[in-house]
Amino acid sequence: MIRAARLACSCLVGLAAGPASAQDFYSPDIARPGFALARIKPGPRVSFYRGDDTPGCPALTERCRRRAYLVAGDLVLTGKVHGALIEAGFADGSGQVTIGWLPARSVGRVPIPAATRASWRGSWSGDEARIEIAPGPPGRLAVSGEATWGMHDPDRVRAGVNYGNFSGEAAPAGDSMTIIDTEESNCRVSLRLIGPYLIAADNLQCGGVNVTFSGLYRR
Repeated sequence: MIRAARLACSCLVGLAAGPASAQDFYSPDIARPGFALARIKPGPRVSFYRGDDTPGCPALTERCRRRAYLVAGDLVLTGKVHGALIEAGFADGSGQVTIGWLPARSVGRVPIPAATRASWRGSWSGDEARIEIAPGPPGRLAVSGEATWGMHDPDRVRAGVNYGNFSGEAAPAGDSMTIIDTEESNCRVSLRLIGPYLIAADNLQCGGVNVTFSGLYRR
């Protein structure tokens, strides 16, 4: 599961400034090669639209419009096109993420910078998960992660959340890298770097029930 961009209300931290919450289901196919990097064009704020989890959506209608929105200059990942809408994902540095649909006319593709050892390194935040990437042995990077499931549900917090972790080393192949942690039930985490975004997809063997590192991350 992942979370949100901005909301057109003061639900968390205010109107136009800062992140807020709007949960969506995450599918690892966001890591497929067809995803590109794009920037929100100058102009008024751009609303996200609901997907096919709502009858009649995605569509450029008020019924499908969500409160989550982006502003000019925001960088997003874009995917498939559906009519006048394009699939998109956005994350801020706190790990709050929105996956949804944007008006295709509101985004413009930008070049994806080449992945370097330095661009991989850092502390990456996702929804209920964090991934650390640091220098490893020559030619390799040391990668570790911690994740939970249930921290957004007060009842689950009272009953006890589930935890997961992994660690390992790998040599990145351009913008891709896979970590295999045999000490954690053969946990496997595939990573892809696209500009300011890190995308992860795991094999659901990296922790307790429902714990996953799959999702969108940003430093």
